[in-house]
Amino acid sequence: MQAPLHSAPFDKVNVIALIVKSVSSYRVLVFLRFFIAIIGGYAFTSASTALLSFVLPIAKQDAVLFSVSISILIYAVVFIYAFSVKSLRKVWISILLSTGAFIGLLVLLKGWV
Repeated sequence: MQAPLHSAPFDKVNVIALIVKSVSSYRVLVFLRFFIAIIGGYAFTSASTALLSFVLPIAKQDAVLFSVSISILIYAVVFIYAFSVKSLRKVWISILLSTGAFIGLLVLLKGWV
């Protein structure tokens, strides 16, 4: 016997399974965006704050105070960025690479190598 050429009709079971599958994957995507926004944003903000406080050409205590003050704005911008970009992969790559670049630059400038 030959298989039917059409797909199965949409009954309640197929529709419910499709909705549950799409909701769970949507929840996972939102969770991943929150994760990179919170954890990645914290790492990005701390790396950029440390680098900024080292690079600024003002008194050390003023540079640290300014960097810590501006870190609130940096964290908010990264959090908004995590949800404004359409591609989740692009968000993860950009935040992780820039955080790594900041840390690498700080390591080179401080002479920790």
